[in-house]
Amino acid sequence: MASPRPFPSLAALALALAPAAPAAVAVQEPRYRSCEELERALDEAAVLEGSRLRRLEHAGLVAAGVRAFEIATPGPIEASQRPTLLVLGGFDGISLAGSEAAAACARALGAPASPLGPEVSVVIVPCAARAALVRYLADQRGDGGDDTPVDLDRDGSVDEDGPEDLDGDGLVLSMLVEDPAGAWVLSDDDRFLVPAGPLDAPRLSLRPEGRDDDGDGRFNEDGPGGVALERSFPLERPAADPSTGALPLSQPAARALADLVLERRVFAVLSLQGSHGQLAGPGGTASIESWAAPDRALYELCVREFRAATSRVQEQPLSRRAARLRDEGGSAQDWFAVVGGALSLELAPWGPRVALAARGAALDARFVRETGSGPRAPLERDLRWRPYLDDVTGGSAFVPWTPHLLGGTRVRIGGWKPWTIENPPAADLPRALAGIERFALSLAEGAPKLELEVRAERDGRIATLRARVRNVGRLPTSLAARSAVRSTGGVTLELALEEGHELLAGRELDTLGTLAGGESSVEREWIVLAPEGSALALRATAPWCNPVRVEVRP
Repeated sequence: MASPRPFPSLAALALALAPAAPAAVAVQEPRYRSCEELERALDEAAVLEGSRLRRLEHAGLVAAGVRAFEIATPGPIEASQRPTLLVLGGFDGISLAGSEAAAACARALGAPASPLGPEVSVVIVPCAARAALVRYLADQRGDGGDDTPVDLDRDGSVDEDGPEDLDGDGLVLSMLVEDPAGAWVLSDDDRFLVPAGPLDAPRLSLRPEGRDDDGDGRFNEDGPGGVALERSFPLERPAADPSTGALPLSQPAARALADLVLERRVFAVLSLQGSHGQLAGPGGTASIESWAAPDRALYELCVREFRAATSRVQEQPLSRRAARLRDEGGSAQDWFAVVGGALSLELAPWGPRVALAARGAALDARFVRETGSGPRAPLERDLRWRPYLDDVTGGSAFVPWTPHLLGGTRVRIGGWKPWTIENPPAADLPRALAGIERFALSLAEGAPKLELEVRAERDGRIATLRARVRNVGRLPTSLAARSAVRSTGGVTLELALEEGHELLAGRELDTLGTLAGGESSVEREWIVLAPEGSALALRATAPWCNPVRVEVRP
């Protein structure tokens, strides 16, 4: 049996993925590119000599307007049949940095010098929620919705009351409306809001900046768009939320990506999105967080590789709800794990700790730092971002709440500026993306791989076979958590009996369970009555692996 291929060190990965230094390069300021620009750049990279990158012509994705790219080193197995890593950029419709990160992964892993082997393929979708990302880039804001008209306020009209720049500062920010039924009050740090208690006043409603265009007494409750593709999946989807679609997977782009995961042997999905700056496993709700518990060792392994690749600080695995500080049903990330059976991870390029790494001399905008322990302490998300606001931006990333009279209604306009917490400033993009392509390569290179060791002997017509299966990859052969659609998730070992063979002892089909990286199964034995000189064959399969078959003539 061949010895397992050593998993590449991060130093080796960094060297392999480092671009060759050109003789002279014009210095360009980092900027966000449109989806069209990102995809065009990858099309151009695909035609370079030696490139392993190509456009993926998947019928469902093409029909849905989703542009995908595949990376596959030439080998004996068709790319579509190999264990596949799926990388999704900006599927939340907000994370432009996630799209940039996905494009960086495509360039690095598809380059001629990439160490990606011929046993796996990588599919990359740089703009997974393309329409929503186009809107976000144009408007410098968005809620992740695409361009589908949605009646958010359920009044029979769509897109009739959207946000506007009331104060003429060139930004559409947030607006506080004094409202006896409002859900919010100002915290002890009067930039941030907290849920209102029974005796709190004045109560405030939080809305996008803008007028009451439809005259219903509410402000900006039904703006343009849209369905949030990443939250439109069936698993624990909040049916009362129109932004998750008329029906689960009713949007063609979401359905096409779901079909891709079920059609191919997708062992991992890496969603590049979010603003927590960490690596999160499935668990947008408490029940799915509990479902994922049997795979904690796998998520711990991923966190170690994440730390090594990106130099970010994260000690323990996090569920999606723990990383995002809120519950969210209907997420694609959870569906990819529970139904698709894949290792499903969310990696947020930007987050508070990543932002703080830019700190030079402290620019503390508030000379008395709040402790966060008063009667109205800010929410955890705001506490995490406040050091960046004060010490890095000197308070400039947040527009103070400024009074404004809107007809007869008193409002306050302010909030976080664009390119602060949802996406990094363009100048911080290189730092936000650093190491993500190395982590993606570590997942691809760590894909599980089966080896089958068989020993056979014969005494006349009686043949005895002994075999064990070994996983020579770094990742396990499947999730340990039970799949919602598969009856078995472990390695199976099957004896192929031909005409004239009779099984005297042992199981024709045996289930061995999940094998961790480097783990071997216990030895299995069969006794077969077979004509002398005839061949016997064993076949091992697992959800995340190419099948392997060994034939012997004892």
